[in-house]
Formats: sequence, C-alpha cells, structure tokens
Amino acid sequence: MATTTTTSPFVFLKCHTSPPCHTETLFTRTSYKAIKPQSQTDDVREEQVVVVGAGIADLATALSLHRLGVLSLVLEQAESLRTGGTSLTLFKNGWMVLDAIGAANDLRTQFLEIQGMVVKSVDGRELRAFNFKQEDQSQEVRAVERRVLLETLASQLPRDSVQYSSQLQRIEASPNGDTLLELVDGSKLLARIVIECDGIRSPIAKWMGFPEPKYVGLASYPDAQYFGPRVNYIYGRRSNNN
Repeated sequence: MATTTTTSPFVFLKCHTSPPCHTETLFTRTSYKAIKPQSQTDDVREEQVVVVGAGIADLATALSLHRLGVLSLVLEQAESLRTGGTSLTLFKNGWMVLDAIGAANDLRTQFLEIQGMVVKSVDGRELRAFNFKQEDQSQEVRAVERRVLLETLASQLPRDSVQYSSQLQRIEASPNGDTLLELVDGSKLLARIVIECDGIRSPIAKWMGFPEPKYVGLASYPDAQYFGPRVNYIYGRRSNNN
C-alpha cells in the first residue's frame, strides 16, 4: 500500500514493499513501453522518478537528482515556465544549496549582495541596524528574481526533462507498489517515485486540506526606492491609511 509523507511543500509517495532507491539503479530513464496494469487498457509509460510541478522546489529537486546521476521527468501543467512573481531573499543556506547543485555562480553575477538590515517602528524610529558580515562573516544575502532563478535551474537540466501542458488529474497506487499518474489529456505514467511540488492548488494539496491562497499586495516605488542595499523591517500597528 502506498503512503504519503509530507515535508514542507513536498509530498513524497513511496511504497513499503519497494526496494531502496539506490542511485546506481536510477542512472538511466527507463525506455517507454506499453504495459497493461490490472483494470487499465490504455498504454502506460514507465518512469523511475516523476516530479509534479516546475516551480523552484521542483526544478531544484530535479537538478539535485541530475547531479547525482539520477534522471527524472518534471511535469508542468502550463505551456512554459511560470515566471510570474517578484523576488525572494536567499541567505547563506540557500546559496550553499545552489552551490551544491551548480547553479549559484550564474546567479551571483546578476544580483547585488545585501549588506545589512534595518528595523524601524511605524513612526520611523530606528530600533536596530546591523551589517550581515559583522554578525556572520560567512553570511551571504541576495534578493533573486524568481524568473531568473527558474530559468537558470531549468537550463541546467537535460533536454526534455520538463514536460509541459501536463496537468495531473489523478494519482493511485498500482498493485505492484508503483504509482500511477493520470493526466488531464488521458495519458498515464507509472512511476517508481513521485515527488509532488505543484503548489497549494494541486489535487494533493486540496485533498490534504490546505486553504485557498490570499493575495496581500506588493509595495510599489514608481520614482525608485530610497532604502539602500539593506533589508528594512517596519513594526507597528496597521492604520487605515497604510
């Protein structure tokens, strides 16, 4: 029987009866072939590892596997990478991960390193200010544009690793312990390992009871921002004018 294990945004589907997934058994993707599982009459394509979704976590997972010699197939429901959004701030632990998967240097040259942080009250009083390097000499903080991060990760995967227009409709455990994936277009895949990372609107997330997302808005500085290369936190009660 298949079980689900949740870790942060990931849902891993695995079977207690399957043998351990050693790297040497996953060096090459299985050839596509037709199989006939019980209760299925359509052709089913076999894959060793399937990652559902092509967001940051998904592509980083696929690239990590690739660096270990493990091929995976990434399923993305959109017709291309969904590069909307702004940026995310990465601290040294994030850069250590990007270094490990070979993507950090391509990003460092494009984004300014943030020097420190300022914490203020809502009336403008400075509560605390510090330099990141003074707190930790090894600290590295940069705000990275989401589009550039996604494109960088995807560009380092083998060709055809990402399959677009592939929306997941149904997941079920097959009799032999693998996981059967059915897409909206009717195609089916049989995967030894499934990594679910396609967001809170995914069928799995809905089944798990995650709430619908709420947009909270973004700050806009049409005449350029004036804060300098430091993170600014402002604390205070929210008023009707804010």
